[in-house]
Amino acid sequence: METRRLDYFVRIVDAGSISRAAQDLGLAQPALSQQVAILEQDVKAQLLHRSRQGVTPTAAGRQFYRQARIILRQVAEARSLVTAAEESLAGTVAVGFPNSAAAILCLPLIARLNAEHPQIELQITEGYSAMLTDMAQKGQLDMSVLYQETPPPGMTITGLWIEDLLLVSPPGSALGNRVPLETVARVPMIVPSPANSTRIALDKCLGERRLSANVALQADSLVTLKKAVHQGMGHTILPWPAVAEEVEKGLLAVAAFADAPLHRTVALCTPDAVPPSPARDKVATTIRAIAADALATGRNLGMRSSP
Repeated sequence: METRRLDYFVRIVDAGSISRAAQDLGLAQPALSQQVAILEQDVKAQLLHRSRQGVTPTAAGRQFYRQARIILRQVAEARSLVTAAEESLAGTVAVGFPNSAAAILCLPLIARLNAEHPQIELQITEGYSAMLTDMAQKGQLDMSVLYQETPPPGMTITGLWIEDLLLVSPPGSALGNRVPLETVARVPMIVPSPANSTRIALDKCLGERRLSANVALQADSLVTLKKAVHQGMGHTILPWPAVAEEVEKGLLAVAAFADAPLHRTVALCTPDAVPPSPARDKVATTIRAIAADALATGRNLGMRSSP
């Protein structure tokens, strides 16, 4: 039984006339009469008394009218609930960003959500990947951008991009735009601690060649690393997003490694234990779109699509 026939029947009873109901519905009277006949055949009962004065419901018709009203109201409520669920892009979403990835993703995400979905409240945490991984696994974040090629336990990942790690030097460095990996074994290096994802990638690549970095200082602070290099205290390893502004202003210089695949994968990670919501899904979709836009510009040195 189609709900539109129930609606037709209720309209006819309310109007007291098939012709008047047909006019209200924008239908031809014979077509509406045919729909009533199909409905009566379906329920195997006469529902309307027809006369020159119009139509009135039979005893069966009165019972059917009451039930049809209830059914139509329930259908309308169900549709409203589905629409509300689909459009309920509201609530708080906690997102983690490593410092360098935040330079590309964070402000565009805030701007886009404020413009398109102002009911979504972002809680943003910036930090190193190890800290963000721990927070996500504890359920303190709804999602986090992390440096991961494989998913951490209890998490699902979507690759955003692959980024090369570059040698960052003081302005005016004479090292050139491309250097061999062994450069880091002879120039003073200012690097993060061994647990940092950049340091892990560097040590792994050097270890494969039986080399080690000439470590002059360890600092788990992006700001300190960049300021120390700018003041000529040494060199460091960072991806382009972390230093783009300083390089463009002439405050730092970068060089790619000519003979080493020194890179890492940037991925969006979501904890499996965190229940999905329209707001969370929209934030994740927006992050992926911003990442794709950043790749499409071609202005981010050493960044390429994740397989």
